[in-house]
Amino acid sequence: MLQIIRGVVRSAFAQPLSTAERLSAATHLLSSLEYLVRRSDREPGGLNDWTHTRAQVPAKSKAVQAVRDFVAREPVTQALHATRAAAAIVLIAPARNNTVRLLANAYLAGTQILIYPRHLFGTDGSDQVSFLVQTAAALGRAGGTEATRTAAVQFIGAQTALSYGASGWAKLPGDAWRSGDALVKIMRTRTYGDEWFFNQLSRYPVASRLVCHAVLAIECGFPLLLLRRGKYIEAGLLVMASFHVANARFMGLSRFAWAFMATYPAVRALAKGTGAGS
Repeated sequence: MLQIIRGVVRSAFAQPLSTAERLSAATHLLSSLEYLVRRSDREPGGLNDWTHTRAQVPAKSKAVQAVRDFVAREPVTQALHATRAAAAIVLIAPARNNTVRLLANAYLAGTQILIYPRHLFGTDGSDQVSFLVQTAAALGRAGGTEATRTAAVQFIGAQTALSYGASGWAKLPGDAWRSGDALVKIMRTRTYGDEWFFNQLSRYPVASRLVCHAVLAIECGFPLLLLRRGKYIEAGLLVMASFHVANARFMGLSRFAWAFMATYPAVRALAKGTGAGS
C-alpha cells in the first residue's frame, strides 16, 4: 500500500500541470454538484435569491446585466453546472490531447466568471484558487509548447506560495493570532467551529496557543521553502496538506483541500526548477 502511495505521489510530481488540472477540476466538480442539489439557496427568500443579489454586484453595462439575468434563470444555471461537471470529468480522465484539455480548462474558467454573481454568497477561496489554476493551465496549453506549459506551472506554484505567505502576514496584526487565542475563538463559532475540538482546545490552553502560533509561523514562512532549490519543500507541503485535511474535518472546508493540494506539484516544480512534464 505504501509503495502504491509513493508511486502515485511520484507520478503527480512528475506531471505538475496535469495534476493541477485534475485535482482542481475535482474542486469544480464538487462545487457544481453541490449547487445542483442545493437549489433552495436560489429560490425566493434564499441566500442567493436573484431579486436581492442582483444589485450586490452592479453590471457596468446593460448588455452585461442582460447576460447575468439570463444566467440567473434556474434552467440555465443548472445547465451550466451540468456542463461544468462534464468538463471537469474530462480533465480528471486520462485524456492527454492538448486541445481537449485546453478547451475544458477554458470552459471551466469562463463559466466560473459567468456564474459567480449567481452564487455571490457562499463562494470562498477554493473557488478563486481553482479559477486561477484552470485559467493558467488554459493559457499554458494555448501556447502549445513545453515552455508555455512550464510557465503556467511556475505561475501556479508562485501564486500558491504567495497565498500562504499573504494569509500569514495578514494574520500578524490581529491580537487574537499573536496571543494564540484565535483558533479557540474560531472553533466556538457555529459556521466554522467544531464542538469536540473546541473542548479540547479549552482543556489544554497551552497546546491551543502552540497550534495557533504554529499555523501563523508556517504560513508566514512558507515562501522561504522555495529557497535552496526547495530542499525542504516536500516536508512543507506535507505539513500544509495535513493542515488542509484538518480544516476539512473541523471547519468543513473540504474544497480547500482539493484546490490547494492541486497546486503542490507546481510548487515543488517551481522550487526544484523542473518543467511541466506534460
